[in-house]
Amino acid sequence: MAEVDFGEGLHGVLQEGGSRAAVLVSHGAGRGLDTLLLEKTADRLSGDGFTVLRWNFGYLAQRRAPSAGSKREKSEMEQAIDFLKGRSAAPLVLLGKSFGARVSSYVAAGRDDVAALVFYGLPLHGMGKNAKPRDWSHMALIKGQMLFITGDRDQLCHLDHLAEVQRLVTAPFTSEVVPGDHSFKPRSEDKAIDIAVRWLEERF
Repeated sequence: MAEVDFGEGLHGVLQEGGSRAAVLVSHGAGRGLDTLLLEKTADRLSGDGFTVLRWNFGYLAQRRAPSAGSKREKSEMEQAIDFLKGRSAAPLVLLGKSFGARVSSYVAAGRDDVAALVFYGLPLHGMGKNAKPRDWSHMALIKGQMLFITGDRDQLCHLDHLAEVQRLVTAPFTSEVVPGDHSFKPRSEDKAIDIAVRWLEERF
């Protein structure tokens, strides 16, 4: 495990576990790479032959919010991918929690080299009753296979809305529901990790 700096002032933790796949792990809007769910996921994967890069979007260091339309974060994720691909020639996987999952979907829609994506709580809409609906038409452009893991009480990803979005998907996908909220709490974090690790093990 090594702390690394790359791109335009970006920071991450690289765990070079092997060549099964190279996994970019991206955090949610409120917490960074030290999110326990993501730390445990990275440890499991690196111990199982995957190279993993957990990293922080730049706004965290500046104590700011994500940019409008995630334009800056998309560019930063491209930089993180370039760094990870420079360290590993293995198939590329994007694994994201909430906001990180959403940005991963945007980036993957414009690339041909993303072999798989894991979405921990894909946020289909923002917080609050008056949150504007998001356009998910780009999901049809993603070529990599996808795993959706969703809490059955996730207020940002209602299961009926998720089913509508998944009808746009043209690549193979798996959808799993666990008890819990947007972060799989109070007791399903480990179950979500088990599902993600097993799914990736079966494919790489």
